[in-house]
Amino acid sequence: MALPPVAKTPVLLMRFTPKASHEVIAAAIQALTEGGIIIVDSEGLHDENGKLIVGGSSDHGNNNNGKGSPVVVLGLTTTQGLLEHEAELLRISKPCGTSHRHIPTIMEPFSSGSAREDFINIKHVNDDDYDDEGLFNSAERALLVECNYLTIRSSIKALIAAIPAPTSMLSEEDKHLPSKIVHKLRHSAVGNKVQAFAEDNEYETPTSTLFQVLRQNEYVDVAPVHIPRIKKRILKENYAIMTAPPLQAIRDYYGEGVAFYFAWMNFMTWWFAFPGMLGLVVYVLRVYRGHTIDDCDLTPFVGLATFCWAVLCTRYWERYEAELAYKWGTFAVTEGDTLRLGKRIGFKGKMRSSPITGAKERYYPAYKRQLKCVVSAIITIFILAGACVVMVISMNVQGYVSRADRELWGERDHPLYFPFFSQLAEEGGIFDANSSWKIYGPVILRAIVVVNMNSQYSHLAEMLTEWENHETVLGHQNSVILKRVLFEAFDASVVLFYLAFFERDIYLLRSELVGAFNVDALRRVFTECVLPYICKCFKKEKDPVGMSKKNDDLTKDATGYLASEAELEQYDTFDDYIEMLIQFGYVTLFASAYPLAAFLAMGANMIEIRSDLWKITHLCRRMSPVRANGIGMWKLSLKAIAWLAAGSNLLIFAFTSSQMQQWFPEFYVTDEITGRTSPGASSSNEILLIVLIIEQFLVVIAGLVNNSVPTIPQSVCIDIQRRNWFHEHLASKRRHRTATRTSTGITALSHTIKQLDRKPASRQASSVN
Repeated sequence: MALPPVAKTPVLLMRFTPKASHEVIAAAIQALTEGGIIIVDSEGLHDENGKLIVGGSSDHGNNNNGKGSPVVVLGLTTTQGLLEHEAELLRISKPCGTSHRHIPTIMEPFSSGSAREDFINIKHVNDDDYDDEGLFNSAERALLVECNYLTIRSSIKALIAAIPAPTSMLSEEDKHLPSKIVHKLRHSAVGNKVQAFAEDNEYETPTSTLFQVLRQNEYVDVAPVHIPRIKKRILKENYAIMTAPPLQAIRDYYGEGVAFYFAWMNFMTWWFAFPGMLGLVVYVLRVYRGHTIDDCDLTPFVGLATFCWAVLCTRYWERYEAELAYKWGTFAVTEGDTLRLGKRIGFKGKMRSSPITGAKERYYPAYKRQLKCVVSAIITIFILAGACVVMVISMNVQGYVSRADRELWGERDHPLYFPFFSQLAEEGGIFDANSSWKIYGPVILRAIVVVNMNSQYSHLAEMLTEWENHETVLGHQNSVILKRVLFEAFDASVVLFYLAFFERDIYLLRSELVGAFNVDALRRVFTECVLPYICKCFKKEKDPVGMSKKNDDLTKDATGYLASEAELEQYDTFDDYIEMLIQFGYVTLFASAYPLAAFLAMGANMIEIRSDLWKITHLCRRMSPVRANGIGMWKLSLKAIAWLAAGSNLLIFAFTSSQMQQWFPEFYVTDEITGRTSPGASSSNEILLIVLIIEQFLVVIAGLVNNSVPTIPQSVCIDIQRRNWFHEHLASKRRHRTATRTSTGITALSHTIKQLDRKPASRQASSVN
């Protein structure tokens, strides 16, 4: 069953917040209608008698949509013609039919002109996700309708007039000012996106869009409407255990941004098979031979092989990413097109004439933003110092820093030893480190504290990035991601690096890895699926009418379905990406200490893929589609971790454990009192030299192999060359037709001239006769 006609189906939902007055809602509806948006459904817009609530008389600025009044939710769509017009403006690439047998289709930017016939009735993997003509899937419909809404500029003056000015701006003295000044105050309530006056105080027509005005004042929430029929089919296909997630269906429904996340998850799951199987074999051999993780002579090869695997994994992901991007029509999408918005709403700056278009635009000097970024980095460093204090306390509570460590330091105290916290992990304490079950208490508490710190810092990172005043949404988002990745990766790994390279205790390191890995996996499932599902069920019992079931065609038979969807949480891919990035770090950076990590990650990811897809279909709003050609800067983070894995595993091999001692026993000595083995005083330089040689050798080999593998697969290169040949062939045919017409015209003109030359000669001959 194909998608229903777009003009009769709500594609987007727009929920007005309690801050929006009746006048604002009425002005917004007028602007939507004049901008080509069709309101096919609404909730809270009419009373029980069918009388229109919005638009009646009310005190200006009074919140009539607050408590006691129904929440107004609109179901929005547009016409097929405007949909195709937006697709042409966005240059969305679609399969285009050709007349050549060896090139049945090529990827071309959509055209609604004479070439439209070449784009319709193209066979797709899931024809049920497309319209009757096979032009647009449900994700593209949502993207195009939202882009149409984002560019509406009609009736902005009426909307601005309906927005109440702040109380501080409309004091008793302000009311006696000239009307033009009061009008300026009213415009300033809209924020920096409505420019009522230029620097010379001359009034100019507002250049803001409807979206900017409503979003700046926090009047609306907008999200695509779920389609239950497609959701059920995606989930049904996803429940199969040993099969890949339905990437094409996810892309057609949620867009490329979400589809690339699940593609990466599935790719990593199966690529974990090599280090996972290798680690499992080494583990079985180690147990069979009676060795430990400290003195196993085979474990170092797991770390070195994992480094080479990680480098190749990131390179082959780039190839797979390019293949999917070309298949989905986003291969040529630039960084500026990867997000739905270009200019950021909160961007501030002075007005100037654009050196490119000559139009008025906001400008903010780059050096000021860079100075603010430096200040943000300093603030983040201080926050990280506070996080270090929390981690030190955690290490004392877990017994990693104990009285025994203090004794090893001789007369000096251990710099991180705190008796008050350390005694809790002593024998008989509430967190006894020797107990088989009490040791999990500090791990769970630290996980809760870390989650809370990450949540608090995410708000601070957003505030700092807002203060940095990035001009584009892409720049703003990348800055937020960079801050949060550094902070959360630090929280997750600082204890591990301390145990590996300061305490140099392979047993504690492995114990911490096992605890962090297992607790983190259970936490993700509980906090992302179990707990939200319980909250949803509780809310459903309290409001059974608002959560009534929708039918497959999204008609008005399902009362309150728009409001129930609007109440769902928004989905943010950051949390899922950072979890998988940290997991990748566990597997690669500490492979020599926990060889089974990759094997366990493979099984955990199979569950994670299905739980994430279940979460976004049942517990979250449908995400606004984002055109993307990959996973963005997350790929850079993966590359950085992969190349750092060589150094971390070699240091564990040489200094944290006795693994290197099994191969070079002459370099190590054993303390008779403590029983600890360490490099000899005269052999430290030799050990360091061996480590550096091995590292450089691995880096060179991995670099050569990495550079020998092209980032773009040959199949994609062939398709690109076919497209280029097709265009050259069309240009050649047009040139040939033009040359033929020109030659024919020249021949005809020459023949005419010859005839005209013959006529005077014949007349002259006749006159002589």
